[in-house]
Amino acid sequence: MKLFQVATLAAIVVSASAFAGVVPQFHGNGHGNNSGPNSELSIYQTGSSNSALALQSDARDSETTIRQHGSSNGADVGQGSDKSEISLSQNGFHNSATIDQWNSRNSEITVSQYGGGNGALVNQTASDSSVLVRQAGFGNNATANQY
Repeated sequence: MKLFQVATLAAIVVSASAFAGVVPQFHGNGHGNNSGPNSELSIYQTGSSNSALALQSDARDSETTIRQHGSSNGADVGQGSDKSEISLSQNGFHNSATIDQWNSRNSEITVSQYGGGNGALVNQTASDSSVLVRQAGFGNNATANQY
């Protein structure tokens, strides 16, 4: 039974990763306003040495959520869209995260890392936006840049 659960979880993660690509911009009313689709991208991983790569672009009002539990996991997240949010949580030891959000307005990045030896690099090129990095434990490091 446990093998079936692991296989199912792996299929969900692979499926989520398969959708982690460019989301096309739609012009909802034909008047050329940028009211692209509201999109949600989620990746959940448990264990060690997992990696998550997520990219959303031209996806206004969208969310990217990544949750990793275990050790030596890594996440690389990119998002280029207005009024959007990136939420990343890592629990364990020696996890790393690189997050980039560009050409955004009214957007948020939240990183939470719990454990030891974790690292986060966050870059945001945006206006009226925010970055929050929470780290609890020992030997963690964080670099956050806003432009």
